[in-house]
Amino acid sequence: DKKQKIKQGAMQELLTGKRRLPGFSGAWETRRIAELGDFGSGDGFPIKYQKIKHGEYPFFKVSDMSNQNNEIYMNTASNYISEDVKNKIGSTVFPKGTIVFAKIGAAIFLERKRILVHPSCIDNNMMGFIVNEEICNINFIHMVLTNMKFGKMTRTSALPSLNSSDIGQVELLIPKTLHEQQAIAQILSDMDYEIETLEEKLKKYRALKQGMMQ
Repeated sequence: DKKQKIKQGAMQELLTGKRRLPGFSGAWETRRIAELGDFGSGDGFPIKYQKIKHGEYPFFKVSDMSNQNNEIYMNTASNYISEDVKNKIGSTVFPKGTIVFAKIGAAIFLERKRILVHPSCIDNNMMGFIVNEEICNINFIHMVLTNMKFGKMTRTSALPSLNSSDIGQVELLIPKTLHEQQAIAQILSDMDYEIETLEEKLKKYRALKQGMMQ
């Protein structure tokens, strides 16, 4: 808990420029999210092509964001499709490094943003943001988006939804250099790794205690 609070504080300071890492200076710049990459929506996924465990492309559904080992990177999928099926159903393949999130329904308010580790397809309840790597570090932008509350940007209707044009108009203050973005992302990633290590240790101690109680 203590480490998570420290990380949360570091995110608030480092991702907003309130605190700078040693060796970096110069003003940050204001950019609209739409200037930093491209949005794309997922596609329908006919039931008859689902439940296949092997194929050329993972086909991620919103529920896959809850899979073990998918906390930051989308490593495991419940469905895969072949090149042939991809062409038949006209699915868009999003490149490795795309940041994906829910765009329809209550899942938006879970505020989950994940990074694709393979070229993948996503269902029509999801949206992908393809980062322009010439000007942005993917991990840095992922952390910035994770720090944002998309739930506050939903359009009011019977079914909550996100619109890419609304998200795209949001302005961010970001470092001008990729080098500074990478340095910030690395610091926060190291904190994530430390927290994961502590959580694993905690699980082991709990299991030991349970055994001792028995």
